[in-house]
Amino acid sequence: MHKIALIALLLAFSPLFSHLAQAEDAVTENLKRRLQESLQIETSPSPTIELRAYIGTIKDLIGNTLVINGKDGKQDIRIEDGTVILRSPGNTNIKQENINIGDYLIAIGYPGDGETLLGRRLIVSSSPIESPPKLTAMGTVKKMDKTSLTLSIDDNDQKILVNAKTTFKSPAGPIEFTDLELGDTLIYTATLSDSTQTATILMRVKTAPIE
Repeated sequence: MHKIALIALLLAFSPLFSHLAQAEDAVTENLKRRLQESLQIETSPSPTIELRAYIGTIKDLIGNTLVINGKDGKQDIRIEDGTVILRSPGNTNIKQENINIGDYLIAIGYPGDGETLLGRRLIVSSSPIESPPKLTAMGTVKKMDKTSLTLSIDDNDQKILVNAKTTFKSPAGPIEFTDLELGDTLIYTATLSDSTQTATILMRVKTAPIE
């Protein structure tokens, strides 16, 4: 009698056990999937997003987007919340409403959706701007070869070219390109042509930690 009751009890609860087993399997598979996604994210290479520069004449202003006409045709420049806008000569900070149709523009920024440039630094002038734009930034040396450095800047990789005219410095005095090591922190000034940065001055402000 007790055996019959026990068998009946097991049969009654068997759907529950089956449901719990299925739920446990689902949780296990979900954890496996999330772990795999996490590993894929952690092992994916760092994006290399290079700064670009455009020079042209402002033809239109639509909302927060400037339309300029340069040597390569029309280009859209989006003004973001953190975009710095300067009026040349004098490099005076101005607001978007102080930009005029017909102004000449140097736009420095990162590529966005489509052909739009996300403006990081805009220099406007009422007269033509011919000299190449310059920028200054700080980053950590990630890669090196004979003619370039790759710096980690704001979680992006930026390739910087060096040449015979590049000056290398440190707080203690002049240094050589060969004195730099992976992990060094640098402040640099570079000219920008299209998406190519060429360093004019590189200053090492912090050496790589000794392991």
